[in-house]
Amino acid sequence: MNMLARLNRGDGLFPVTLHGVDDLFNTLLGNLAPGFGAELMFDRNCAPQLELVTDEKEVIARLPLPGCKPADIDIEVVGDMLTVRATRSSEAEPDAENAHFIRRERSFGEYEESVKLPVPVKGAETTAAYTDGVLVITMPREIEEKPRTHVVKVN
Repeated sequence: MNMLARLNRGDGLFPVTLHGVDDLFNTLLGNLAPGFGAELMFDRNCAPQLELVTDEKEVIARLPLPGCKPADIDIEVVGDMLTVRATRSSEAEPDAENAHFIRRERSFGEYEESVKLPVPVKGAETTAAYTDGVLVITMPREIEEKPRTHVVKVN
């Protein structure tokens, strides 16, 4: 009962509030693994960091995707949304056909991110280059027409 009262914080919603869920998470897992907090679950340091740069002519997205092959990267531009999907799988190749493995490393991973672009772009003219593990996507900006003033006479 003491734990329920502490988590509730007097709002009558038990762990429905974000603070209640945080406290519940920290109470249950904090005792099992000291130093393990909710921030570790949402740490994006392990995920590639997408960088968007815009100027008057284009929007450029840079994304580190080490270990991927260009054929395993899919880029989609729909309206003002950019979606990047990538898969990575690598397997250590033996040096000789008759090698006896003591240890063999394999690595697999998938990445997908969608981001809303700050300005309209021309999806059909988008280009991408993958060099030294870095994907660079160049999207020309859609030229926005300035609103024209129309004078309407009343009869």
